Amino acid sequence: MEFTEVTDRFLDLKAELGLLDLEVDGVPFWERIRDDVLRNLLQELGVVGQAHTHAHPSPGEALYKLLRNLFVANPLRAPEADLLVWGHERRKRLEDGRWWDVYCDPVLERIEDDWVYLEREHEGGHLTPARTEQVYYLDWINYLSRFPAKALPGPITPASVVFSAAERGTVDRVEREVADRFGAAVDVGTLLSKRLLRRRVKLPLYRRLIRRVDPDLAVVVVSYGRETFVEACRAEGVPVAELQHGELSEYHLGYHYPNGSKRDFPDYFLAFGEFWTTAADFPIPEERILPVGYPYLERRAGRFADVTPERQVVFLSQGEPGERISRVATEFARLDHDWEVVYKLHPGESSRWREAYPWLEDAPLRIVDGSEPPLYELFARSSAQVGAYSTALYEGLYFDLDTYVLDVPGIECVRGLLETDGATLVRSAGELAEHLRASTGGTGVDLDRFFRRGAEENVVSAIEEIVRGAGSERETTGTVALDG
Repeated sequence: MEFTEVTDRFLDLKAELGLLDLEVDGVPFWERIRDDVLRNLLQELGVVGQAHTHAHPSPGEALYKLLRNLFVANPLRAPEADLLVWGHERRKRLEDGRWWDVYCDPVLERIEDDWVYLEREHEGGHLTPARTEQVYYLDWINYLSRFPAKALPGPITPASVVFSAAERGTVDRVEREVADRFGAAVDVGTLLSKRLLRRRVKLPLYRRLIRRVDPDLAVVVVSYGRETFVEACRAEGVPVAELQHGELSEYHLGYHYPNGSKRDFPDYFLAFGEFWTTAADFPIPEERILPVGYPYLERRAGRFADVTPERQVVFLSQGEPGERISRVATEFARLDHDWEVVYKLHPGESSRWREAYPWLEDAPLRIVDGSEPPLYELFARSSAQVGAYSTALYEGLYFDLDTYVLDVPGIECVRGLLETDGATLVRSAGELAEHLRASTGGTGVDLDRFFRRGAEENVVSAIEEIVRGAGSERETTGTVALDG
């Protein structure tokens, strides 16, 4: 089966089985695990490959980090603040030598309100020195929730999740339906048990953290996978706003809820531009989806305004379709043409590309497997880009690159882009070469639709307005209405 067929049929499960209305352990369980179930299903069917590589510490290392975080950058020792910000741990090192959260730092440096910043580990550690101030680590909360219940005393971690007969029946029914409809086995029960056990540990700790900081607004960069934090904010009467961090579409199950709802979803979504406000069926009212722009892109792109593009094409790799992209890049590099070829690896591939794509090493192309040169400099020096459905593909539009999308499983995620004529679909290295020979260059798309101009001012204004509204409502009623 193709990517779209699997995903569309998978989404039908929700309506046919009434999954969004079912609870396990008091939680609307399907919204917590459906993305994980679909990803496992697609990999079992061989539709997609491995996404990104993640480091997993040993139990001893995890325990050390847990204990260390109790004394260093412990979030439960954070001060009160107007904003509680859960940023993005995959930072970029810029010219000042510091590691930037590219989604939050350009905004936070202009925010007048007090804020506290939360961060998870990235590949087993934290990137320092960080540009962000007031950084508190979530290590001990995260690791505590992952220790087996028997490894720590009962008062510290709760017992394992035990399903009731009715709940076990629901889980078994989902597993049977997945197996019958797709011919692949996914252990839904184990996925759900892990999620619910971690929730039991995290929820009271998050609520305690929120009460200590007492913010008027919580800001997150990624909400899916952090539903327990959103749930804790809701329980404490704190609204949540999410900053868009990447590509989204009706095939991104972190955001797409057709004819349904998600209880633990942010109250506001701050999108890059108008294009994204209708890219998925968000489970919140449309007036709370605000097109504000992408501050980092707008700021950094200006640094390369005077760079003259060369006859260079950059291939944008990413985990799941990486094998196909790398093979087409290799084939294209060996064709008779006068294009310089650059292969830009995703950060999640940098540690495994030699094993995953060994053919790249002998190909006549340049491999970029780190942060130098910066992605935007590559864009500024290029005339064309090739990719699948990564966020970088849209960022390349900002540099007016001739844009090509490879026909790989998952390109339905960029169907909206293809419909705008901002990109051309190609199926092979030879077809790409033909299009490049005939191209006059550039995209001709309305960039403001994808990335609204004046991004820094727009994001700051939106956040401050939400904070003012939430603060006023708290003073008046003692709580904040979050029923949409």
